[in-house]
Amino acid sequence: MRCEVCGDEIRGQPHRKVIEGGRLTVCGRCAGFGSGEWSPYRPTQMRRGGPPPPRRPRSEVEATEGLELIEDYGATIKKARQKMRLNIEDFSRMIKEKESVVKKLEKEDLNPDRKLIRKLENALNVKLLEASTPTAVPVARRASSGRTMGDIWKLSQSEEKEDEG
Repeated sequence: MRCEVCGDEIRGQPHRKVIEGGRLTVCGRCAGFGSGEWSPYRPTQMRRGGPPPPRRPRSEVEATEGLELIEDYGATIKKARQKMRLNIEDFSRMIKEKESVVKKLEKEDLNPDRKLIRKLENALNVKLLEASTPTAVPVARRASSGRTMGDIWKLSQSEEKEDEG
């Protein structure tokens, strides 16, 4: 096993240290760089009956999986802003974003991240996400003739030679 800091072979027992926020397995010399220790084994908690606790999403993509922006989100944002009688300058100040961001959103030149979507939904009292509908992906099919582009090219070359001769 090698030290994840210096790369030397670890002789004896490896040290598991937290270095700059990362969990590393290191040699005795590099162990001094660590601020704490970690264990590769998770403590197991025995649960009695009932369903397991809900799993927290690992990423923003996973958290919003199954959701997508509504089709005309730019117009929805603009209408809701105008309904509140706010110009772009005042609205951008209200949500603490640049005016250019609001303009791009209304033109649909910018796809907002989850944090910005939440901020817009709360400020304007609108829904910008909807459940996505799975789309059918066409399956590629093999050519029934079994010919490749190379075969067709060779055939066209041989026909050209016949026409010349």
